[in-house]
Amino acid sequence: MLKIRDGVDLKELEKYGFIWEDCCDDIWYTYYYKKIDENTNIHIDYNDRIIETRSLNYDYETFEWLNTLYDLIKANLVEKVGE
Repeated sequence: MLKIRDGVDLKELEKYGFIWEDCCDDIWYTYYYKKIDENTNIHIDYNDRIIETRSLNYDYETFEWLNTLYDLIKANLVEKVGE
C-alpha cells in the first residue's frame, strides 16, 4: 500500500494536479486527481494519507493517473506501508 509521507504538506499535491474536496459534512477530506470521469481517479484521504486508485475504464486517457503517481514517487512524496 502507498501513502503520502508524513511531514509532507498536502497542499504540495496541488502542483501535481490534485484538487481539494471537502465533503460529507467535514467528516471526509480528500484530494482527488483531476477526475477524468467518475470511474477514474486517485484519492488521497487527508487523515491517513493512503493513496487509493480506481480505474474502471481501460483506454489510454484513463491511465494518465499512472504518470502522476510515478511523478509523486520520483519527488519522494510517497512511501510504501504494509503489504
